[in-house]
Amino acid sequence: MASPTPIPWQPVPITRSSASSHGRTPSPGKYPIGNGSPPILSLLQQCSSPRELSQIHAQLLKSNAIQDPLYLSKLLSFYASLEPDGDPSHALRLFSSLSYRDSAQWNSLIHGFSLGSTPEQSILLFIRLLEEDPILLNSYSFPPVLKACTRIMTVSEGIQIHGLATKCGAVADPYVQNSLVRMYFGCGRSRDGQLLFDKMPERSVVAWSCVIGGYAELGLWERVKSLFRMMVSEFHCVPNSVTLVRVITACVRSGDFELGKWVHQYIKENGVPLCLNLRNALMNMYAKFGEMGEARRLFDQMPEHDIVSRTTLLSGYASMGHLTLAHEIFDKMPDRNVVAWNAMIAGYVLNGCFEEAILLYKEMLALNVEIDKATMISVLSACAKSGYLLVGEVIHGYIYKVGIEMTLDLLHSILGVYSRCGKMDLAELLFSKMDVKNEISWTLMMVGYVTIGEIKAALETFNQMPHKDLAAWNALISTLAQCNYFSEALDIFEKMQRTKVSPNCFTLVSILSACARVGALELGKWVHAYIERNDIEMDAYLGSSLIDMYAKCGCINLSLEVFNRMPTKDLLSWSTMIVGLAMHGHSEYAIEFFRQMEDYGVQPDAVTFVGVLSTCSHAGLVEEGQYYFDMMSKKYGITPTTDHYSCMVDLFGRHGLLKEAKEFIDKMNISSSGEAIWGALLGACKLHGNVELAEYATSHLIEVDPNNSGAHVLLSNVYASAYKWDDVGKVRNIMKKKGIEKVPGCSSIEVDGEIHEFFAGDASHPLSREIYMTLNGLEKLVEANIL
Repeated sequence: MASPTPIPWQPVPITRSSASSHGRTPSPGKYPIGNGSPPILSLLQQCSSPRELSQIHAQLLKSNAIQDPLYLSKLLSFYASLEPDGDPSHALRLFSSLSYRDSAQWNSLIHGFSLGSTPEQSILLFIRLLEEDPILLNSYSFPPVLKACTRIMTVSEGIQIHGLATKCGAVADPYVQNSLVRMYFGCGRSRDGQLLFDKMPERSVVAWSCVIGGYAELGLWERVKSLFRMMVSEFHCVPNSVTLVRVITACVRSGDFELGKWVHQYIKENGVPLCLNLRNALMNMYAKFGEMGEARRLFDQMPEHDIVSRTTLLSGYASMGHLTLAHEIFDKMPDRNVVAWNAMIAGYVLNGCFEEAILLYKEMLALNVEIDKATMISVLSACAKSGYLLVGEVIHGYIYKVGIEMTLDLLHSILGVYSRCGKMDLAELLFSKMDVKNEISWTLMMVGYVTIGEIKAALETFNQMPHKDLAAWNALISTLAQCNYFSEALDIFEKMQRTKVSPNCFTLVSILSACARVGALELGKWVHAYIERNDIEMDAYLGSSLIDMYAKCGCINLSLEVFNRMPTKDLLSWSTMIVGLAMHGHSEYAIEFFRQMEDYGVQPDAVTFVGVLSTCSHAGLVEEGQYYFDMMSKKYGITPTTDHYSCMVDLFGRHGLLKEAKEFIDKMNISSSGEAIWGALLGACKLHGNVELAEYATSHLIEVDPNNSGAHVLLSNVYASAYKWDDVGKVRNIMKKKGIEKVPGCSSIEVDGEIHEFFAGDASHPLSREIYMTLNGLEKLVEANIL
């Protein structure tokens, strides 16, 4: 039989006969270690380091208890499993020094090595047993050596051991059968493991656990579930907690919440004891499926909690956006391992709280908490999404300094920081040094070029990609749309169609967003028809994108039609419809939709209230606006953002309540993000000709953004409306000195499927003369109240 390269040992002559021929075997416990000392077996069980083991060994020698076979077997097993510095010679020297050896000692050493850092020694020792003392081979010799084969995935040796077990009759032992099943699954030979399981005359709960566990290790979750159904329905075998944990995990990984709830009910009805691992698995299942009420109930009912329980609850709250509750769990943890820290950081990143994630990472460093790759990836993601380039660069240096393995996913995280932050020189340097590049690597570079406006370089990178998967097409289209390159996004989509690449929901959402921004109604309708023609599921994101596209393209009736046909309406679809109605001036309908949403039990969020407040603003509903603004924080606990404040300022300003608008602003804690608020006040000042308040608003706007061209232009217009031409000239001179230029406005229109863009004062269109003549004619009709 082929075997691993042996490590030299020095055998001593031994008597080749059974242990009984060596005289009377000392009974266990005959040699106590001192008066009042704990039993030796208890000491060995508590032993956790080679140093402690050496001390126990010395006590055994001193008291002569080393002669007890039970103590000796345990000592051999522990020496083999602990293996000081990965050196197996300690256990081998002790074993070779024995004057005689019985089956228990051989098996103990084989077992110990199968658990240690050199499992190949278990196989070598098994071979040595066959060569030196084959008469001592018994069924207890096979499970540990099969475990060693599993650990180093030596299936050829495992097959030969299987043959030997069959030849000597040991294969009839259920324990050996189960070990063989584990070995085949562990070595990736699931078909052989299944075949052996199918041939078992009797299948115990352990056998079922082995085969279900084997498929679970391979990630074949549907097979795990089908075997479980067969186990409980056809064979009426009650699973143990280990099997149930694996089945619940399969339900989570495969998204099968219904079976997961059935398993929980099965546990209740059959009185299966709930150990800590099983409770944790159930709690994790409910947390992963968003049922945090049930997850919390299970947590509160647990007689004891470990770090897994607390981390599971923390992670569940964080994923649902309940960061306050998550942090409460985190703060109350008696001990926190790196997994708990990572869960909290990942929760912050998931909910867009990037600064908090980075601060928590810095706290980890200050407390000398062990940091792993998962920590780095989460923090680098926060840096990339928030633009914290400096922190990302420091982390990059830290990774090299502490020697964290630079895996491909970690390289991608660093590359993501540089590309998203626009540092393409650093991104190019890192990209050039990467030994392995995949679609993600190329896509990150492509996205980076789009971010800094290098569209040509982005398209060249895209064209150079060895393989363009759907994710790469989607990334290019969505990034172009997010960076306001809508026409380019639509061009890539057309190219995608020509190359016969089928879009998915993510592609269609991005394209509908681009259609909405440029008013490409015909293309938007084509996308809608494509969805229906190909029976693509109309989920919340896709439905809401259609509603938004039709609303922004002026077809609010089509938006309502899509909304009414949606089988399920979530918060996103309700909010999008409310905002669309507000955009078209249908204030009564928008508010009625908000009330209906509440009646349906859908809780509004910050975006919903932006739509409602915008509706009140455009309709001049001052009292209603104040009512909903107060409702937002008092009833739903939503903290107002800049968007909500600017809506309220706009509401007061449109109604001529400039004094009230200023008082409202004065009560707020304006931060650097208050540009929209001051802009709303300045716009109201222009509308009502309030020069003094316009100057006040402009001073704050320029303080926030010194190069804000809109602020200077609006103030200039206010002066012009008040015939203060000297002040108009001063503003224009300031703009000239500072090099501030007015950003020309841009509009687009779709005619016969072609999108035309127009900038303010633009005369580049071939029909610009006719367009301006028509526009002047329309203005005269408006002035004459004919239109």
